Amino acid sequence: MFLNPTARTYRYTPTNPSSSSETEVLSFHRTLPSYAPTPLIPLPSLAASLNIGNVLLKDESNRFDLPAFKILGASWATYRAVAAQCGLPLTISLEELGNAARKQEIRLVTCTEGNWGRAVARMAKYLQIPAIIFVPNFMSTATQGKIASEGPEVIVVDG
Repeated sequence: MFLNPTARTYRYTPTNPSSSSETEVLSFHRTLPSYAPTPLIPLPSLAASLNIGNVLLKDESNRFDLPAFKILGASWATYRAVAAQCGLPLTISLEELGNAARKQEIRLVTCTEGNWGRAVARMAKYLQIPAIIFVPNFMSTATQGKIASEGPEVIVVDG
């Protein structure tokens, strides 16, 4: 096991000042339906067995009622891309953005092996715009069904 001796003093500093601020992204995520902070679950037995003060498990199993953290990146990327395509600021509401996207007949298209596609499909649902999700033929029908349950057209391809 590797224990990082500098972990106690590490502080995050953004490397790209032109990128979105953490506050801006967090403010956006708080506007999404089913937003809730990710729970941190203490694991005191594990911490004791490792002879360290604390171990916390970040539980991403139900982020925005989806079983993965992918919705964080997919929602922000989709919001930014659609807003840019519509020429709108990143302060616009999902409802207003959806209205503008529908007027411009915007649709979302992506490929996936699972959670990413479902997250993009969820954003399409929030915006009430069409989505096409390409999935590989080896994907289980159960996973395809979970993606399809969000409302997109799911297209199975070789590979």
